[in-house]
Amino acid sequence: MNQHEIIKPTSVHQEDGTLADAGFARHPHWKYDHSHLPAARLRMKEWDYYLINTGQIAVAFTLSDLGYLRMASVSFLNLEKGLDATQTELLPPTKDFFMPTQSQNGHIRFENKNMILDYEFSLQSRKVYCEVKNLAGHGPFKADLHFTNLPEESMNILTPWPDRKHFYLNEKCNCMPAEGKVVFNYKIYRFHQDEHCGVLDWGRGYWPYKSHWYWGTASAMVDGELFGFNLGYGFGDLSAASENVLFYQGRVHKLDQIRFYIPENPMDKWMITSNDRRFEGVFTPVLDRAADIDLKVIRSDQHQYFGFVDGTAVLDDGSHILMRDLPAAFEDIHNKY
Repeated sequence: MNQHEIIKPTSVHQEDGTLADAGFARHPHWKYDHSHLPAARLRMKEWDYYLINTGQIAVAFTLSDLGYLRMASVSFLNLEKGLDATQTELLPPTKDFFMPTQSQNGHIRFENKNMILDYEFSLQSRKVYCEVKNLAGHGPFKADLHFTNLPEESMNILTPWPDRKHFYLNEKCNCMPAEGKVVFNYKIYRFHQDEHCGVLDWGRGYWPYKSHWYWGTASAMVDGELFGFNLGYGFGDLSAASENVLFYQGRVHKLDQIRFYIPENPMDKWMITSNDRRFEGVFTPVLDRAADIDLKVIRSDQHQYFGFVDGTAVLDDGSHILMRDLPAAFEDIHNKY
C-alpha cells in the first residue's frame, strides 16, 4: 500500500469545495472548515475522546456533536473486577455548543443536571474535568486530569470515501503523560505522569449513513519508555495511506496494513498481524464495554474490548519492542446514523 505522507499545512477542501489531498501526517497539518462541508448538519460527525487504561482500571470521556444531537459519555472500568460503569447523556443541538475545528487549542463544555464534562486544551497541555452525580447507578464520580509533556508527533489522517465527498479527518495522540485523580464511589484513583499515559482520539468529518470500523489503541510505559500503537481499518478509501502506526519516545513509526483475526467468541484470544510483519501480537480480552443505542433509524452497536497484548513490534530503524501484558483496547463498531 502507498503511504502518502503530508509534510506541510494544507486544507481538507480545495477552494471549489472538493476534497483535497488524502494521506497521513505526523502533525495536524489539515485545516478543517465547516463552510466547505458538502453536507447538511445532520451528516457531520465530530468528537473528542480521551482514554487512560492502566491495565487495572480505565477511564474514558467522549464529547461529540453528531449533527442531530449532542452527546457526552463517561466510563469507569475496573478490569480486574469486570465492572463497566458507563453513562451517556444526550441533548438536542444548540448554536452555543460546537466542537473546535482544530485540535491544538480550545475549550468544550457539556453540562446538564446529571453530568459536567469539560475539556480545555492548548499546544502544551490538555485538561479533562468531569462530575457525574451517580455514574450508571454505581455512585458519584469525579475526574480532574491533566496531560502534559505532550509527544512531538501524532497520527493524523484524511480518509475519503470513493465518492470523494464523504471523508474522515482524524488525529490520534497517544502516550500523553497523565497526572491527576479520579474519585469513583468515594474511592480515589491517582495517576502519575511517570507511570500513566493516555490517548486522544480527535475526529471530524462527513460520514455516510452506514459505517463499520475496527480500531486498536495502546499507550503505556514499556521498559521505562513511552510506547503505544494505533491500528485501524474498515471504512473509506485507504489507497493513500493507513492509520497504522507505532508510537515510541514521542515519535511516530509508520506501519502498512493490519488485520484483526477475531474469533467467533470475541472474548477468546485475537491474532493481530501486519502485512509488513512489523506487528505480530495476541490480544487477550478481559472486558467487553458494549453499548447498543437503537433508535430504529439511528443505531450504534459498539463493542470495545479491553485486555492485554503480547507480541513484537518493529520500529522504523528495525529495533524490536517486546509487548508483554501491554494494556490495550480494541473496537468493533457498527453505526447507522
